[in-house]
Amino acid sequence: MCTLYPHRGDFCEKVQDNPDMYGPFWISTTLVFAVTALGNYASYLSAIKSEDKIDWHYDINYMSLAACLIYGYICLVPLGFYFLLRYLGISTPLVQLWCLYGYSLFIFIPASILLIFPTEFLRWTVIALAGLAAASFVALNMRSCMSGSDKWITACISAFLMQIFLAFVIKLCFFV
Repeated sequence: MCTLYPHRGDFCEKVQDNPDMYGPFWISTTLVFAVTALGNYASYLSAIKSEDKIDWHYDINYMSLAACLIYGYICLVPLGFYFLLRYLGISTPLVQLWCLYGYSLFIFIPASILLIFPTEFLRWTVIALAGLAAASFVALNMRSCMSGSDKWITACISAFLMQIFLAFVIKLCFFV
C-alpha cells in the first residue's frame, strides 16, 4: 500500500529490519506479463479503430522486450545506485534498494490496464501520473533511507529521473 501513497516516505522504515525479495519478484513478473498482454491488446484496439484495414498480428517479441526491460531495470538500476551511494559515503543495503525499486513498479500494473484505451491523450496522462507516483515513491523513500547524509539530493534526483524514464520507455515500447 505504500506505493499508492508515495508522499509518506516511510517504506524504508517498514522494511529496514526485514526487506523481502518475494514481492519485488512477483510484482516485476506480473508487470512483464501485463505489459506484454495489454500492450498487444492495445495495439489490437488501435488497429481495429484505425480507418485503414490493417491485418493485425500478435507480437510475441513484446515478452522478451518486457522481460529484458523490467528485470534488467530491477536488477541493474538498484545496483548502480548502491555503488553511487557507496561512492557518496552513504551506507544502504543492496537488498533494501532492490526491495524499494521492486515495490515501486506496482503502480505500473494498474496503469497498464488503463493504457489499453486507444486515446493517446489518456495514455500519456496515465503513464505520466504513474511515472510521477513511482518516481516520488522511490525518491522520497531513498531520501528517508539517507536521513543522516547531506548528499542525498544527487541520488534522489537521479532516482526520480530514472523512474520517469522507465515510464516513458514502457509507453513508447508497448503502448503506441
